[in-house]
Amino acid sequence: MVSLSIITINYNNRDGLARTMASVRAQTFADYEWLVIDGGSTDGSLDLIEANKELFSYWCSEPDKGIYDAINKGIRHAQGQYVSCMNSGDTYFSSETLQTVFASPLTADIVYGDWYKVYPDKQVLCSMPYPLDLSIFYYHNISHQAMFVRTSILQEKGFDLSYSVCADYARWMELLFAGATFQRVDTVVCSYDMTGVSSQPKAGLADCLRIRREIIPDWLRPVMQRFNQYENTADHIYLQHARERKGWLRFLLHNLLKLINFLFLHVDRRRLYSHRLPGQSPERP
Repeated sequence: MVSLSIITINYNNRDGLARTMASVRAQTFADYEWLVIDGGSTDGSLDLIEANKELFSYWCSEPDKGIYDAINKGIRHAQGQYVSCMNSGDTYFSSETLQTVFASPLTADIVYGDWYKVYPDKQVLCSMPYPLDLSIFYYHNISHQAMFVRTSILQEKGFDLSYSVCADYARWMELLFAGATFQRVDTVVCSYDMTGVSSQPKAGLADCLRIRREIIPDWLRPVMQRFNQYENTADHIYLQHARERKGWLRFLLHNLLKLINFLFLHVDRRRLYSHRLPGQSPERP
């Protein structure tokens, strides 16, 4: 069994697919298989795939139901220990990325690192702390391009197609409450193309509200609903101003969620005093 299954999905994004293919081919790490799932492109992507088909353990080009249906197709054929989803247009940060990630044994169900959001005019570095708990996941998601997920978990249950753009976030929340283990690697994993559908402003707001409503356990939902109600009131304007003034109120909410984790989810006591919040640096150096 290979260590990694790289899944690349594509639909009418030949230029982006070419960038992703160049990134994967440049990796010094070789213990992977590569699966390419195309949605029936008509822009020349299929010609590019066929010209490089000897690189792929599996590929297809056929209509699908969207991003997560395409990823699920790849998951069903994956044979590696972990899955890395690198969509067309996204790239690994450097040719040494996978070598760095797999330099030490991966033991967790979900392994994650940092990532760059790539806009037309800038690149922004994003990171998530360790350990992760509800106080982090309630407000933040990890780019799935920066994650390595145990294949058996995703094959047991893939992404829910009823979510339009946040099926990955829903799956991570489910796994969090199911007791999945997380591991952070201290490296930048990928550059994430922010021109995609799921990256647009306000994309997935309805999905996020549904996730909070349906996936969070019943016993915890009243507390979360109070947060949601507060976010939808005029008082939330004050919250926004407070966030601008060094974010002290958000800091309090963040640590209240950590307290809930400690009391009810048996989180290690050290997490209660870890005040590091997910951050973004202004621009790539």
